[in-house]
Amino acid sequence: MTDKVTEEAIAWHFAQQRDDADWDAFARWLEAGPSHRDAYDAVALLDDSIDRHRATLATILMDKSEQVAGARRGLSRFGMRIAAAGGAAGAIAAALLVTIQPTQPPAASIYVTGLNQSRSIALADGSTVQLASSSRLEVAGAKQDDLTLRGAAAFSIPHREGRTLVVHAAGVDLKDIGTKFDVATGPTTVRVAVAEGRLVALLPDRERVQIGEGKRMLVDLRSGVADLRSFAVEDFASWRSGRLVYEDVPLALVAADISRYSGTKVVVDPELSGRRFSGVLTIGDGSQLVRNLVSFMGLQARPEGKSVRVVARSGT
Repeated sequence: MTDKVTEEAIAWHFAQQRDDADWDAFARWLEAGPSHRDAYDAVALLDDSIDRHRATLATILMDKSEQVAGARRGLSRFGMRIAAAGGAAGAIAAALLVTIQPTQPPAASIYVTGLNQSRSIALADGSTVQLASSSRLEVAGAKQDDLTLRGAAAFSIPHREGRTLVVHAAGVDLKDIGTKFDVATGPTTVRVAVAEGRLVALLPDRERVQIGEGKRMLVDLRSGVADLRSFAVEDFASWRSGRLVYEDVPLALVAADISRYSGTKVVVDPELSGRRFSGVLTIGDGSQLVRNLVSFMGLQARPEGKSVRVVARSGT
């Protein structure tokens, strides 16, 4: 594995923390060769180890020189970049990794989809996940039972005694022992719909909400309020059949879905934060989604650099 591939893996790891992450380009890079995935997994594991042992590392390094203390502060956020650069800080990071590694679970597996791609993922226990366009799923845990989603996905989880699978979705934790559900995340909203069985959602304020079959939950991440209501099960994960079906959902969540299929970041003007949308959008190649949305709602789309802002129509 070359230093160049490692440096690229580090850059992609930190790029994914940004809202404007280029998932399509990341998918192409990841699939360019097995060394790319190996490098990315190694970087993700090291970053996770450092983050979860932050307090221990602070104690170990407390007595070091100010120069090493500076390296410690860098390790908390930019440790992979320092480790790749070598030198004293890199040696410390390598030593810490050797010390921590024996007690850590296997490296997480990262799955991503590019623009207008979907991907079916089979987990060790027979569960399946279908990842939507421009989305990312991280699968961790010795039993592949700890999942982190950014974007949208449909889950089919068989019942297993003694096993609980957890999906982390933008601050909402979904605990499942056997059900069929889909999840979509947006900048301020998480949507969960259950087609079979039931699951428990742990909200950002740690409130527990049970979601039964035929129920859909919308969580406002700013207020923590959860709206639970019935939905048409036949519309479950409708994106798999080329449609985006909505019933009284926040406009910002629709914009997040459109962003994943159009390849252009779509944002909603703050003055429209209370607007909600009901209707069906045909995905196609994604290029007409914004136009159709603003046409249905009597709004307009205004280009802003590489993004598009949905605003009220002039004169209204």
